[in-house]
Amino acid sequence: MKPIRDKIVVQACANIALIKYWGKRDENLFLPTKNSISISMPNLVTTTCVQENSTDQIILDNKILSEKESKKIVNFLDKFREIYKIKQKFKIITQNNFPTAAGLASSSSGFAAIALGLNKYYDLNLSKKELSILARQGSGSACRSIYNGFVIWFKGQKKDGSDSSAQQLFDEFYWPEFKILSVIVNDQEKLVSSRIAMQQTVNTSSYYKEWLIESENRIPKVMDAIKNKDFNRVGQLAQDDCLGMHKAIRLSNPKIDFWQEGTREIIKIVENLNKSSIDCYFTIDAGPNVKILCLDENYEEIKKVILDSKFSVL
Repeated sequence: MKPIRDKIVVQACANIALIKYWGKRDENLFLPTKNSISISMPNLVTTTCVQENSTDQIILDNKILSEKESKKIVNFLDKFREIYKIKQKFKIITQNNFPTAAGLASSSSGFAAIALGLNKYYDLNLSKKELSILARQGSGSACRSIYNGFVIWFKGQKKDGSDSSAQQLFDEFYWPEFKILSVIVNDQEKLVSSRIAMQQTVNTSSYYKEWLIESENRIPKVMDAIKNKDFNRVGQLAQDDCLGMHKAIRLSNPKIDFWQEGTREIIKIVENLNKSSIDCYFTIDAGPNVKILCLDENYEEIKKVILDSKFSVL
């Protein structure tokens, strides 16, 4: 199989899980322990160039990665080569317009962009479902970034992962009033990666199984709330799910706590805004940075409060 052009450039948006993915039943195929629901982040974008090279070379945010740093991406390329029976090596040049590996879902847009790029590079004409399954094998949440808007990722039942893919619930134009502020507490790479923290939580947390059941039960409730554009219900369910996930993480052994002083300060700001009748909710992935869910009518006011508190907003 030969490429149809010298190089291609594609883009993918990060997504934030409203109902979280946290835990794998198969670490090699990135098969999750439960379903999850996300919304795309159109302002958080990865731009990726794929081209032929004599060896695999990964350039991330203008830095040539070492063999160790590029291992996850090269492993994904190896899976792709195995699936499509090719031997070609690649130069992957990828750029995020937001902090990388800081709890802002850069892996979701990053691996989705590589999957989209490889598909276009070879003119494979993969369906959205096939692209979702391919991207998932680089990073679980990447399967959701193949789509924009509100997306569900089905955990599936099959051992080969052929039924574990994402599906769009509503496109990005369905609910334009639904807004997200990404508040930067710390833009540095996390001390503990999501992959390590995830499996440590699954293996050792005393609360993980309880959260798993609670989170799965939220899925139909969130789907119904999105369908009916019930913002407060979506926000409260997402916030509850976030709090449950981080409780499970903190109860792992040894303890992991992604939150920092600034994280807790933002949470307090959200609580105070709600007390003053400005509806908003928070959700946090594996990192210190906070996403604030709100409606368009309150977006600028909330943004001003955050900026006045000396935090930056994406």
